[in-house]
Amino acid sequence: MERRLLVLYGSQTGTAQDVAERVGREAQRRRFACRVVAMDEYEIATLINERLVVLVAATTGQGDEPDNMKTFWRFLLRKNLPSDSLSQMSFAVLGLGDSSYQKFNFVAKRLHRRLLQLGATAIQNVGLADDQHDLGPDAVVDPWLSTLWEIVLQSYPLPPGLEIISSDVLYPCFDIDKTLMVQSAMNCFCLTVS
Repeated sequence: MERRLLVLYGSQTGTAQDVAERVGREAQRRRFACRVVAMDEYEIATLINERLVVLVAATTGQGDEPDNMKTFWRFLLRKNLPSDSLSQMSFAVLGLGDSSYQKFNFVAKRLHRRLLQLGATAIQNVGLADDQHDLGPDAVVDPWLSTLWEIVLQSYPLPPGLEIISSDVLYPCFDIDKTLMVQSAMNCFCLTVS
């Protein structure tokens, strides 16, 4: 079974991108080949080939999607898309919002609903992180990610002889959409592709 994860993000101010990169680093620590890509930079026609996707989406203004998500979103909303077009895909959506706005995490909720309408399978409830929480968005992000990894590792267990790379070990940062994790039997390293 191929252990590949795609992390897509829609970010206006960079917070969703930061969280998406964190998801990517945590995936690499769990020995997944992982890509982290802004939604509008991803070739959406290939979404039908993805098996495991985490989407991190911010809500801006009065319930609007971020600028780097608009094209992706318009494509997903097309009425001519078959209701089973994403039936091979398992996904999880993490929203970043501010509960002082009426349409709190509106984008993440709509994205979650639309992916279900297109036949994708949610592996976890949509996460609704709140900037207004006393502990900030991490009050939701941290436990949501812990649950995500428990669920993912049940379906995609670590390869025999490999363990999760400790968070004490320094790990390379992402060069967005260009860094893939490559693993051999004993070692784990990153490869930059052009």
